[in-house]
Amino acid sequence: MCVTTHLRGMSTSRRTLDRLDVDQTLVAKLESRGCRTAEDALYRSPLDVVELADCSHARARELLRGVARAVAPAPTTAFDALRAAKFIPTLVKDVDRALGGGLAIGSVTEVVGAAGAGKTQLCLTACASACAPTRVGGADGGVIYIDAERKFSGARLEEIARAKFGEAFASEAEAEATWNRVRVATPTSLSDLAKRLEALEEAIIDHKVRLVIIDSVAHLARGEFGREKVMQRQSVLGAIAATLKRHAEKHGLAVLAVNQVTTRIGGAITHGAHDASLREPPAPGAEEESSGITAALGTKWAHCVNTRVVLEVAPDKRLIKIVKSPLAPLTAFRYHVDSSGIVIDETMNSSSMRAREANVASTHRR
Repeated sequence: MCVTTHLRGMSTSRRTLDRLDVDQTLVAKLESRGCRTAEDALYRSPLDVVELADCSHARARELLRGVARAVAPAPTTAFDALRAAKFIPTLVKDVDRALGGGLAIGSVTEVVGAAGAGKTQLCLTACASACAPTRVGGADGGVIYIDAERKFSGARLEEIARAKFGEAFASEAEAEATWNRVRVATPTSLSDLAKRLEALEEAIIDHKVRLVIIDSVAHLARGEFGREKVMQRQSVLGAIAATLKRHAEKHGLAVLAVNQVTTRIGGAITHGAHDASLREPPAPGAEEESSGITAALGTKWAHCVNTRVVLEVAPDKRLIKIVKSPLAPLTAFRYHVDSSGIVIDETMNSSSMRAREANVASTHRR
């Protein structure tokens, strides 16, 4: 299986002034002075343009207004946004249905869980979904897979993809074309990740990227910043989250970020504690082990993600929970992992399903 493992660190590309419907005589003068893009121009005042282009103040103002009109996003309504909502399916059908279609384009989805819960399996399944041909239900796009924990497996990706989209790979040539849509990067630190993400725009455009996966953010944060450097870590995490959201919104892609869990001393953490119907009694002897477990990276990062999915593992069951979403009510499903990735158990607790349906009905009534 051939997967490209190199990302070019190129400068960010932006819309150039010569492609906009503005005064091209002034544009030529500005370009000769190093002002080539819409962003370059909009960072300057009319007086700056007067000096650079040797023109009148009125002409400079009109140029800047024209640039702003050309690049400003069109106004929209809530109905338009709902109708235009797009997703990259996770291929876990019940989860996709609950989320309205899967990983939302233009937003950041986080998956949280302990070691062995299946976080990487979910990432590989989403990766297969994004790069598979549209004729079999895939997004037929590129994927940037940031493999911080060195867990990426081309063989496992192929196994999952063939289980989900077997007919898509009738020939080796077609399979190779699909795998070549996946670019794998291996940053060495959180700061390195931040720099790579800043320089990612050209790769996103060149490879028609529909999904960016980071597995995992917490691994890099813990490796570079200890407990004594919490403020520095939060600052870098905030910058990373802002960059991810900018790429997601600007280029119409989804982001899937993996987070680990940590132990909180002296406080019980219960996901979805306000909905008793989704809480199940802990396994015997597991009360202390699970009572202090919470997502890593802190509150600031938690507020940056749009959707949070939690994978919980107990001796007698595995639960996949949607605990934060702008679209989905609090939802839980039993699951297991097999050769095709994460699979929802058919014998899911019926009371949880009824509670989810009741929440959906209540939300619609409101």
